[in-house]
Amino acid sequence: MKSWLLRSVSVVLLGTSCLFASPALADHPWKDAVQTATITADASLQNVQLTTLMRHDSASVMGLDLNGRPVFIDSTNQTHPFPADEAERAKIPSLSVLTGQGTALWGLTTSPKAALVQLSAEGKLLQTVSLQKPLAAGSHLTAIQVHGNYAYLTDEGRAALVVVSLQDGRTQSLLPYDPSVTGRRPLIRNGRINNGPDNHPLTGGNVRFLALDTKGQWLFYMPACGPLYRIDSALLTDPAFTPVEQLDGIVEWRDTPSLGGITLSPDNVFYMSDITDGALLKFGSERNPLILVRDVRLINAGALTVSGDHEVSVLTSEDGKPHILRIALP
Repeated sequence: MKSWLLRSVSVVLLGTSCLFASPALADHPWKDAVQTATITADASLQNVQLTTLMRHDSASVMGLDLNGRPVFIDSTNQTHPFPADEAERAKIPSLSVLTGQGTALWGLTTSPKAALVQLSAEGKLLQTVSLQKPLAAGSHLTAIQVHGNYAYLTDEGRAALVVVSLQDGRTQSLLPYDPSVTGRRPLIRNGRINNGPDNHPLTGGNVRFLALDTKGQWLFYMPACGPLYRIDSALLTDPAFTPVEQLDGIVEWRDTPSLGGITLSPDNVFYMSDITDGALLKFGSERNPLILVRDVRLINAGALTVSGDHEVSVLTSEDGKPHILRIALP
């Protein structure tokens, strides 16, 4: 076990230099921004999942269709198969989640067996990393982040964080059923709590959302019902740390309403789609929790991403059909 003295010194040093070094002031309530955001476009989409959205370039975004195939959404909100070359497209398996790392894309496939796939920015299949362990019964992986030699996943089905070595596919399931990865309070949509068949409130599931800061140090995760937690990624990848030290490293970072999605911008600003009241939220380095815009269309919001300079795009459902909202930031 690493000495507590060394760990304490490390925390102090990090606290002087890192944006995310100390917990946010969680008791500060969300408040309306003085300068609000504006929804500039609302376009219907065909055959697009609401759970995945990522920036592709300054004017376009990427998602997954209902069959798990990557789709390209251009600046006019038209969808296109990705990549354009049919032969290259046929090499890509059906994906359940998709994310970006630098100029590359990473996705997860679970059939015929669980594996991570890396794509170039143009959609060429670069490599496949098979997971050494098959997925456990009941696992449901919902998010992925990649940095350096590791991929981080959320297992909503079995309530855990999963770390995969990109070098050999070695897989670890961590923090199993810890309170931080378990949905423990009601999911609220449009101000209402929904009950399940047993007449008990539904939580919306366990850990579902994941974000990683630009340096790859701080991993943020949460169930859809909130709150947001943070842990140093080294606690999950360095075998010198024990399970007890991992638990000690968990910080409840910020209370949130129920969310449809969360993203962390390149300048380490959180944007969140609030389904409790229908709003776009911002939480940045100034630790000022802001409501950027309120709109009924955000009650059914899902994934979101910073899609351009001073713009956030949000997937949402309107009349049972997928839509994309383009929102100009103040």
